[in-house]
Amino acid sequence: MSEEATLYYLYQPLQMQPVSMPIEFVTVQSFLNDEPACRMLWEMVASQFRTRSKFLMIWQHVRHVCVHRNVANEVDGLLLISSPINWQIDYVVVHPQARGQGIAIALVKHALNEALKAGVPYVMLTSRAGLRVLYESECGLRVVASKP
Repeated sequence: MSEEATLYYLYQPLQMQPVSMPIEFVTVQSFLNDEPACRMLWEMVASQFRTRSKFLMIWQHVRHVCVHRNVANEVDGLLLISSPINWQIDYVVVHPQARGQGIAIALVKHALNEALKAGVPYVMLTSRAGLRVLYESECGLRVVASKP
């Protein structure tokens, strides 16, 4: 069985993108004060990813979090942003029961809009090839490199 390629994306924020649902954009400090949201993030990382050690290395650089809440006000989608100068989108996670509703698209577009507002020169993202439609067609990111 062959492994899926890793794609490296780059986006230069030049215009606002339409976002189809409400997304919160908070600092990591504010996010850490929201115990249920933190619990959901850890549950998703523990159950959906094989990269918990990578997550723990990245977490120390996370500065912002995009959050989607369902009608019961429960967090069902998150996106983490590491931000030295350019932004790196890490861990776009949507609860399995909430997938297929456009939450990931809304999270990414909202993050790109926040980057534009903040004057961030570039937004970067690394992903598996299976999510190509989401990041390219839906969100306008472009592949700058790939690795098998």
